Amino acid sequence: MRGCATEYRLVVRGELDERFAYLFNGLDFERVGGTTVLSGSVADQAQLHGYIASVEELGLELVSIKHTGEPEA
Repeated sequence: MRGCATEYRLVVRGELDERFAYLFNGLDFERVGGTTVLSGSVADQAQLHGYIASVEELGLELVSIKHTGEPEA
């Protein structure tokens, strides 16, 4: 049985531009006061950990991760 995607919001210090979008598979980018908010559907924990690894590989500080709920049907 396949798990249902859930919505997450990741905040990183620094303002990423769209050239890094490929690392975050379609998450929405919003730049807010020196941070970048990445939000959207995450398929599973492995994908979430992949996003965290991408943040680390870029040398950025992960400020917060928040589960924001199940996507709307």
